[in-house]
Amino acid sequence: MTKNFIAAFSILFFFIANLSAQQQRLGSISGSIIEKTSNSPLEFATVILKSNTDTTFSMGTVTGKKGEFVFNDLNYGEYRLIYSFIGFDKVETPVFSINSKKNKSDLGRLYISESTTVLGDISVVAQRSTFVNSIDRRTFNVGQDVMSKTGTVSELLQNVPSVQVDLDGNVSLRGSDNVMFLINGKPSSLMGTNRAAVLQQMPASSIEKIEIITNPSAKYKPDGTSGIINIVLKKDKNLGLNGQVSLNAGNDNRYNGNFSVNYNPGKLNVFTSYSIRQDERLRYSDDYRKHYISGTDTISYTHVLSRDLSRPLSHIIQAGADYKINAHNSFGVTGNYNYRSFVRHSNDENLWQSTDMTITKDYDRTRRDPEFEKDLELSGNFIHSFAKEGHELAVDYTTSFSKEQEDNHYSDIYRIPVTPTTFDNTLIKQGDNESQFSVTYSNPVSEDIKIETGYVLESRKNDMDYFGEYYNPSPALWIKDLVKSNHFIYSENIHVLYGTYEQQIGKLGFLGGIRAEQAFLDAHQITTDTTMKNKYFRIYPSVHLTYKLNDLNELQLNYSHRIRRPEGDEMNPFPEYADPYNLRQGNPKLKPADVHSIEMGYQYKKNSTTFLSTLYYRYTYNGMTDITRYLNDTIKLTTRENLTKSGSAGLELVLSKTFGTLGNINLSTNTFYNKIDASNLGYSANKSIITWSANLSAGINLSKSAVLQITSSYSAESLTPQGKQLPSFVINTGLKKEFLNRKLVLIATVSDVFNSLKNRSIIDTPELYEKTIRKRSARIIYAGITYSFGNQKKKKEIEYDNKL
Repeated sequence: MTKNFIAAFSILFFFIANLSAQQQRLGSISGSIIEKTSNSPLEFATVILKSNTDTTFSMGTVTGKKGEFVFNDLNYGEYRLIYSFIGFDKVETPVFSINSKKNKSDLGRLYISESTTVLGDISVVAQRSTFVNSIDRRTFNVGQDVMSKTGTVSELLQNVPSVQVDLDGNVSLRGSDNVMFLINGKPSSLMGTNRAAVLQQMPASSIEKIEIITNPSAKYKPDGTSGIINIVLKKDKNLGLNGQVSLNAGNDNRYNGNFSVNYNPGKLNVFTSYSIRQDERLRYSDDYRKHYISGTDTISYTHVLSRDLSRPLSHIIQAGADYKINAHNSFGVTGNYNYRSFVRHSNDENLWQSTDMTITKDYDRTRRDPEFEKDLELSGNFIHSFAKEGHELAVDYTTSFSKEQEDNHYSDIYRIPVTPTTFDNTLIKQGDNESQFSVTYSNPVSEDIKIETGYVLESRKNDMDYFGEYYNPSPALWIKDLVKSNHFIYSENIHVLYGTYEQQIGKLGFLGGIRAEQAFLDAHQITTDTTMKNKYFRIYPSVHLTYKLNDLNELQLNYSHRIRRPEGDEMNPFPEYADPYNLRQGNPKLKPADVHSIEMGYQYKKNSTTFLSTLYYRYTYNGMTDITRYLNDTIKLTTRENLTKSGSAGLELVLSKTFGTLGNINLSTNTFYNKIDASNLGYSANKSIITWSANLSAGINLSKSAVLQITSSYSAESLTPQGKQLPSFVINTGLKKEFLNRKLVLIATVSDVFNSLKNRSIIDTPELYEKTIRKRSARIIYAGITYSFGNQKKKKEIEYDNKL
């Protein structure tokens, strides 16, 4: 037995020694790609490593946010690098070696210059990947989509894999509408309760890229149970004066325009932009209900036909400056202002019938509502860079002020029964103040290890003031309606500490993190002098793993714990009256929803082909949903409730392919199984369904300067706690033509070519059957022109209008 042990030990020792010797003969190469004119890191540059002795050896990668790249597990030998980027000269380094004396070669800062090469009438233009898959996110590079900037961010999102946008502008990620929006990686007041309206007016031409983070790391806010959509705005830093002007006109007196400019003489970069948008929003809805009155054989029928017209006019202004004090210190300031106003005119035709179809009520409810919303956001940051690339200390502060107002004037004009017209008004004022202070420290401890830690203080105060009144004809007085009037203030303060650890171990990548939050919540219903306080401490862990099988194939596995906190209006116990028979009320007992999310993914990437597949599972408890009930025979109430639990599992597939000079195609599908337990709300213990959605975007190159583009989106039937959402489908098309070496671009688009875009939903419970259909007037047509001046590199794209 001793001999066997000695033999086994000897074999093991020899194996370890041999493995150690092999590892000692492995090295690494790292560096960063820098844009020469601006001395700025270049993200998404392509870096190819070739052996000087083995012509069959080749490895490739793309640079990160700081322009960094690394190649690990390399055999000793002689190598050379070839790196390139869109519109830049391709650069090849001299031959260098890695050996036992220098097994880690840091090439430092490698510079690249913009290309001015033109062959005859043909400009040589490279393309970066449409999709870039990293350890914790997917990046959708807007510049490679075949959409233009004539439209809005809401329309642009329709072509991003995993994302769906309904005709009200509400955004869903993998079938869930609880999405956390960030702008430039930070929360913004623009993305508050009215984010759908803001996304419908924000110009897509201001967007550099969109990041989809379905399982965010501990660095990010855990809000948004389905994940994060990070909108990264353009901030041109090219030397000199650069800018862009665009004008677009559409049918029904629609128009929009955008102007952006930046000036960079060296250390200082000053930028500003202004956009204006005049829209036409004509909406129709058909609402049919059957109310089964409990304990009787009586059925009440209601049919409401609605027409809503408004012409929103919006202005968005941005201005800011970045200043590089010296090689290690810089600071920046930015201001954003948004103003939107319109007058809403609507008419609801109401028809009420009894069990024998006798008409009991027949009347019109009209509404005139001047509305406005304005948002001001100010932010500043200071960054200290240490000697080592990526070693930074950053301090950020953002504060914002939002105000909106609805001034609703209603009248009820009766045909049956014959009765005088009644009048009532509701004035709604909402104010929202937010601020965030953060200190972040990041340190690439070695070529393979990076740590990051930070502290964040988030503060928010939401003030909602409702004033209702009705007209008393005798005597002729307006009287305050105590039922509709109330004042509610909701505030929250959250202290955060987080840390992440990232390491590359050969082909294995690891990113782990933990986030600790202490939240203090305070809700004050001033009208009733009722105060509701709450506080809680929670830990949010996250883990991300990647394994690179080879240069073409990669595996991923990740997990995160996330939360969905109630908004202020969702907790206000006073009802909001759309009309005397339809109420919406908050729920002060609403709990935060928690979700545990796990994903396993695979990526194949070769030249112009990228294929992504992701298998995911989400388990949610205390999920929030709308519940509609009748308070009595005539009044319908909609409120928010917590579900016991729900689960969804799905498979997401994404394919991006360029066919040489012919064109390109981007196809994504999401198929998932959804299971809901609404037993705590008095419904079936378990409801389940398999549903799917698909996005298709295709571009056909008619010539070297003209592109025909087609996009479409389909969502199959999906499940709700009380019923279902019916399928929806839309198809768009557009044409782009470039002139003057791509400085001048003409664009024409048609949104909703077949006028098929509509929202259809069904509520089917023992008490209520309701079918609602909502759609807009017709297809939308736009024609636009864009002119770029200065040192421009970006291409113009086509965008569509598919909001309702």
